[in-house]
Amino acid sequence: MSMVVLAMAAVDVSRIDRRVRGEVERRGLFLVSPEVESSGRDTFVFVCTDPDPGDCGFTRVGQVSTATGFNHVVYAMDGRKTSPAVSLSQIRGHFPTWEDGIMVVLSAFDQWR
Repeated sequence: MSMVVLAMAAVDVSRIDRRVRGEVERRGLFLVSPEVESSGRDTFVFVCTDPDPGDCGFTRVGQVSTATGFNHVVYAMDGRKTSPAVSLSQIRGHFPTWEDGIMVVLSAFDQWR
């Protein structure tokens, strides 16, 4: 049995609501959605301290994904480790849009930075 590896499409972050993008920029953060190799269909938007997609694993302060297919899954800073690479925990809730998830990440960033 062979495993098919698909390229995960990046999210066009310029389509995220401009007010939310403004809140990200106001904090000196960046929205990054790299194309990565995956065996699933998930797409991600990382909220990072650096715009380089290759550094997102180290510089992210949170992430939003479409892992469930019907709701956005959010991981945000949890305060256990606040220097890079920060510790993240899943936030439980209903996040129907990218913007909803990103605002939760920003709230956690404000709390723990």
